[in-house]
Amino acid sequence: MTDLLPYYKEFAPKSESAHLIGAFWSFSMPYSNGVIKHRVLPDGCMDVIFQYQRALGGGIYNPQLTIYGSTDSFKLFEIKPSTEFVGVRFHPGMAGLFLKLNPIELFQQQAKAQDCSEEFGKIFDRLCESNSVEKALSTLQTSILELQKVNCEDSVSLPIREALKLITISNGTMPVSHIALAIGISERTLRRGVTKAVGLSPKVLARILRFQNTMLRLRASETADLCRFALDCGYADQAHMGREFQRLSGLTPTAFIS
Repeated sequence: MTDLLPYYKEFAPKSESAHLIGAFWSFSMPYSNGVIKHRVLPDGCMDVIFQYQRALGGGIYNPQLTIYGSTDSFKLFEIKPSTEFVGVRFHPGMAGLFLKLNPIELFQQQAKAQDCSEEFGKIFDRLCESNSVEKALSTLQTSILELQKVNCEDSVSLPIREALKLITISNGTMPVSHIALAIGISERTLRRGVTKAVGLSPKVLARILRFQNTMLRLRASETADLCRFALDCGYADQAHMGREFQRLSGLTPTAFIS
């Protein structure tokens, strides 16, 4: 890490919660940077994020603990110098085991976490005592896993869990009708169950996961035959892929080629 560049790092959750949590992560902005605009892309997930600014003396100010709902479009956030973040990203549909909140109501929304429950108020107080980003991350990890034990009710049925698994492992390329047939439920039941769990319909979630997979593959490629790339990733053609990238990221596919 240099004194000039923002620093992002992901940490895998413990194996027993890996099917529920995608990652814990941290992001730090140096003191020497100016304000930057950070593009956040839709991924079908919900996040809990603690952010604050670090004073030169080591204390923190402007702390915020926020729950971010799922979204189907990109957002640009302004990040000020000396700002630090620690967060947890839940797998699609799995946040309900930790949060007593309705994913549908949180679609495209964010909520002040400590206003949502007494447990989050206590977590916020503990996070505000952190004297480093490492301590804040450790506190968040411990608190989130404890929260699962408190909010142990699982409202996601087994068929919907299986549907989410099929959407995910196919990177959004398996048609919804095929998923419903494979798990033995109607498309209407599938749509209702996935939307309740994720805040997104299965078709929208599939579009987002297909985009995410394509984006990662493009970033790993120095050059790409975009027409072939589009077909391999489940798009009808290159133009279809281009339209999806514009809707979901505001950028063209070539912007993601490393």
